[in-house]
Amino acid sequence: MNSITRNIAFLAILFLFGCTKDDFTWNVKKLPCLITFYNSSEDFFTQVSMAGMTNNTLGTGPNNFYKDKIIKVKKGQAYDLLVNFQTTSPAVGVYAYFDWNGDGDFLDSDESVLISSNINFTNVTKSITVPSNAVKGEYYARFIVRAGSTISSDPCFENDSYGEVEDYPLVIE
Repeated sequence: MNSITRNIAFLAILFLFGCTKDDFTWNVKKLPCLITFYNSSEDFFTQVSMAGMTNNTLGTGPNNFYKDKIIKVKKGQAYDLLVNFQTTSPAVGVYAYFDWNGDGDFLDSDESVLISSNINFTNVTKSITVPSNAVKGEYYARFIVRAGSTISSDPCFENDSYGEVEDYPLVIE
């Protein structure tokens, strides 16, 4: 049987019997939206630390995914989140986002936390409580320093070119 015949047979089986949770499509993980800041030379994180994970970054780039810096948390537990950042902008918004329900976005009401909107407070510790109804699994946490004329809490908002995004794996146990 050649590859075209196999593919047609596979599609016929899917059509006749439908997909199940064991099919390959069930395991496709939705990634969070992409933000493209162009410049992080003035507005960036210097440290993100939570649940035993510490990352000293010192403005390594405007868009970063630290796949080896895993934040592991347990449902119902509280953790200190330490965020240090640098900014030269007169307006800043620093946010943390956690995909607690594993739906691939940070748009649910309990998934965003304002860290700082004051350029004079660049070393902030916040207590983050993992919701008791959080879904176990591996998802994402996102941290954003946004500088410029428009500051938004939207995890996908992209208006000005100055800022930094840091994404991390989030494991909920």
